[in-house]
Amino acid sequence: MKGLNKYIFVSVAILLLQNVQAQRPDPEDAKEHFKFGNYIDALIVYKKLMELDPKNAEYPYKAGLCILFTERDKSEAIKYLESADERKADPDVKFFLGKAYHYNLKLEEALESYNKYITSGEGTKRTEVDREMEMVKNAQKLILSPIDIEFENAGDKINSEFPDYYPFVTPNESFIVFTSRRKSSVREFDGYYPSAIYSSEVVAGEFIAAKKGSSMINSEYDDQAVGLSYNADKLYIYYDDIKEKGDIYEADIKAFKFKKKVKMGENVNSSGFESSATISADGNTLFFASHREGGLGGKDIYMTRKLPTGEWALPQNLGENINTTYDEDFPNLFYDGTTLYFSSKGHNSMGGFDYFKSTWNEDTNTWSKAENIGYPLNTTNDDVCISFTEDKRHAYISAWRKDSKGFQDIYKVTFNELDARQTIIKSKIVAAGSTEPIVDAMITVVNNRTQEEYNYTPNSKNGSFIITLIPGSYMVMIDAPGFSPKNENIFIKGKSDFVPFMTQEFIVNP
Repeated sequence: MKGLNKYIFVSVAILLLQNVQAQRPDPEDAKEHFKFGNYIDALIVYKKLMELDPKNAEYPYKAGLCILFTERDKSEAIKYLESADERKADPDVKFFLGKAYHYNLKLEEALESYNKYITSGEGTKRTEVDREMEMVKNAQKLILSPIDIEFENAGDKINSEFPDYYPFVTPNESFIVFTSRRKSSVREFDGYYPSAIYSSEVVAGEFIAAKKGSSMINSEYDDQAVGLSYNADKLYIYYDDIKEKGDIYEADIKAFKFKKKVKMGENVNSSGFESSATISADGNTLFFASHREGGLGGKDIYMTRKLPTGEWALPQNLGENINTTYDEDFPNLFYDGTTLYFSSKGHNSMGGFDYFKSTWNEDTNTWSKAENIGYPLNTTNDDVCISFTEDKRHAYISAWRKDSKGFQDIYKVTFNELDARQTIIKSKIVAAGSTEPIVDAMITVVNNRTQEEYNYTPNSKNGSFIITLIPGSYMVMIDAPGFSPKNENIFIKGKSDFVPFMTQEFIVNP
């Protein structure tokens, strides 16, 4: 607090001397801003200092870092860090130049810069560089198979010139809640205004102008929306008042009006750090992100079930198929109760946090291996917090894009490969000449156009399994011990011939 008070005092002095500073930028001001994470104001001063002293090596280095550390267009960082590299500004300059290339999808240049950094034998980021190179190589693979999506800026009623992020939408898109750091009374030490929770409802088919939530959920400090229930009757909030941070609060919602937030119990909040939460549609299972003792590394995702008393049970770590030695955050359980979306810096991330998904198998009581949702939804920047509509055809995210109004904006994403309608196929496998279902089998369904695979196993009790597919052509491959492999093409009709439900019996031969 002592250092923070000093910084606040210096910041006030800087504001009082603003006119003088504009004429004579002070390197100490830039250092002070940079030290406390105010990269916005530090960049302004460093740019002025570069004009006065264009041969200085430190100024372009720090300017480049300010850009890398801010959610904004990062392309400008390259020229500053290339200049700093030429002047050997710092032993870590090649590492951060590699990150600048990586952010801007100059992937070969990124690998080259990282390799030079390793060869130099210097620097403080040597334990990080191998993972950075892994993510560059992941990016090289992922961009070769882009998913077919479209981005639509949520518009002036939702977004502002300030950071707008962490969107959560109801299944039918009638209500959206999000976090914004738009202008308020006093800027914080990082150069932004305090975060606050905003929401909007749909009227006549469009979101109306977002409104800041009342003091029931917002304070003079930082409040962030970090989860929303299926029926929009509960909001999960991250609250940080400087003295106490890293806890999740819960607020009831009635008719889109927020009740007073309440801190969740000790089986959710620990002495560590909790950052986000999601709840199942039936309200009985809670998933949350936490950095606590016993985890696999950084922040992990945990699950807890509601006890008959209404309290939450001791949480369980979701394990290595989801959690890694890196950070996982923003779990969001889909309305089907089996698909978990989340963000992770691990697995095959192409840079920072990427969006992943995993599916719960009721028969084996396991989560499937995390699957990267794909580029360009995922980028080389941090991709955190995704909220889907009920048909999975649309999702809401936050990102900086070329049409953003300032920093991060909220976007609606359309998955073009997903028809708005899906056919549910109730299936079973039987042996030729028999009616008894086979329960020991592995079913793989391949989209004949995209080559995407879906895996299924029959229910261990009745042998049935449910396949959900969008219109298109598919190959069904069945591997059942004691029977010959079975390959069968099926066609799911679309447009006016679409049928929502069908049954399919697959016959195998010895």
